[in-house]
Amino acid sequence: MAMNATLLIWQALTPVHSGTGQASAGVIDLPIARETATGFPIVPASSIKGVLRDGRTDEETNQRYGSLDAAAKLTFTDARLLCLPVRSYRGTFAFVTCPLIINRLRRDAGALGLGLELPDLPETLDKAHVTGNTLQHGGKVLFEDIDLSAFECPNAKALANALAQYAGLGESFKSRLAVVPNDIFTFFSETATEVAAHIALESETKTVKGGALWYEEALPAESLLSSFVLKELDKNGKPVNFDAKKRSPLQIGGKGSVGKGLLRVVEASGG
Repeated sequence: MAMNATLLIWQALTPVHSGTGQASAGVIDLPIARETATGFPIVPASSIKGVLRDGRTDEETNQRYGSLDAAAKLTFTDARLLCLPVRSYRGTFAFVTCPLIINRLRRDAGALGLGLELPDLPETLDKAHVTGNTLQHGGKVLFEDIDLSAFECPNAKALANALAQYAGLGESFKSRLAVVPNDIFTFFSETATEVAAHIALESETKTVKGGALWYEEALPAESLLSSFVLKELDKNGKPVNFDAKKRSPLQIGGKGSVGKGLLRVVEASGG
């Protein structure tokens, strides 16, 4: 079956709680969905496709996808974490990523016939690759819990330019990109998410119900994720008509009525 692939870049405009669908026995009662192998946060493909299909009339579906059954000819992948916002002593916050994430994105894009120009950055043990002085203080990048030596190199600037182009972002992103070691990023993916306490009130007394306290995790605003949509080609070699930008921003996950889960989506490239 012939397919056409497009890279989608997602930017969290508000915190996103895309959960696991069940309570946890850990400290966080309602954690976000994560990859099993890496522990990195994800937005499941089922959530993405469900939101894109939700609330459509047959006429809207027909106009969007070309035929009523065309949505079945679209394959979505999970949205994987690309850059995580982490607080920084200088520059307020950094867009943090790691070589593992960039290498996987390059590999997956290549397998789908997309030639992304993402330069290679060798992993270091105690350095953060940066693009300039925005995040530096005394030759270091001072994150909330970890200090790393700052290292400027041309490949970091090339990576920042490429990601900014794919995501439709500007100089603010480029100057705040930091590429940290894989193990450090794993630590940030566990500690730099947003955790909020919630309570339930007695309707009559407006006091807290006994035992009604829980903690809910969310991917913080400004997070960037990447995913792919595969579009089946018709007999004339044309892909199914799909335009995610017409639905941007999308609301994914819980707490939508209080503004959570708004994501901007950009179609970065096509094969």
